[in-house]
Amino acid sequence: MTFPPPPLRRALDAVDGLQKRVRLTAFPVGVIKRYGDDRAGMYAALITFYGLLSVFPLLLLFVTVASKILGPDSKAAKNLINSALEQFPVIGTRLASNIHALSRGSWLTFVASALFLLWGALGVTSALQMASHQAWRRPRVEEPNMLLRSGRGVLLLMVIATSVILTTVSAAVAASGYLGQFSGVLAPLLILVGFAINLGAYLLALHILAPPKTAWSTVLPGALAGGLGWTALQQVGGYLISHQLHRTSEIYGFFAIILGLIFWLNLGARLFLYATEINVVAVEHAWPRGLFEPSDEVKAQLPDDEGKRAS
Repeated sequence: MTFPPPPLRRALDAVDGLQKRVRLTAFPVGVIKRYGDDRAGMYAALITFYGLLSVFPLLLLFVTVASKILGPDSKAAKNLINSALEQFPVIGTRLASNIHALSRGSWLTFVASALFLLWGALGVTSALQMASHQAWRRPRVEEPNMLLRSGRGVLLLMVIATSVILTTVSAAVAASGYLGQFSGVLAPLLILVGFAINLGAYLLALHILAPPKTAWSTVLPGALAGGLGWTALQQVGGYLISHQLHRTSEIYGFFAIILGLIFWLNLGARLFLYATEINVVAVEHAWPRGLFEPSDEVKAQLPDDEGKRAS
């Protein structure tokens, strides 16, 4: 007995043929297929791992610097710290309970955290570069050496840090009460500002990771998708993570916060890699793709006649 049965297979083939003829569905299917072909999920897991290693040293450094510059009990420092923690919906408020213990760390702890943060952050940027190299199908001989990869990683870290700082400062200014007379338009204005920051960060990051001499217009579609997607996630992230934690907190207790953090970081990693694949599929016109079409790697190993039928 064949699976799926012939009637079901014919129905699936009809649906497949329809999605390939409609641009609204053919392009997203092409992006999803390319995402799977490039094993982007594996890179997303690697980015999540290094991102998790970076979060807690980053919080320690941020709180220590903010407390020393603005004062540990100042309202400005508290607003800034709370705005930074809002980058992590739901779990940020739970992490805040440990913020005072982190801020009283010694200079030895500060230096160790800085080194640990640098290691984790460069791991994130290295994984992003490997994923982008794979997505653009660049040959292995063109992979950047350690020095070039580290330099590009520092540029990426500057872009990420700048976007986080701008978002944090804008949220802190809104929370300070100085713009109380504009409270009616403050919420939509913050969303627009956040989108502009996210769009700029995605545009710069995707251009840094793209092959040399790539035009800015080439990476604009992915930047738009990533900026809109991340802005939307920032708005609905609280619901997503609270739903995730609701199912795990009773079983795992405090470790549910870690699971929520992993979930949030993985969402961000997947969104960025999908933004990269959008640019690649658009440039290479790698669509339409069949729902049951094998990957390019598998098709390359098939005989010529079978490979053409698979396409």
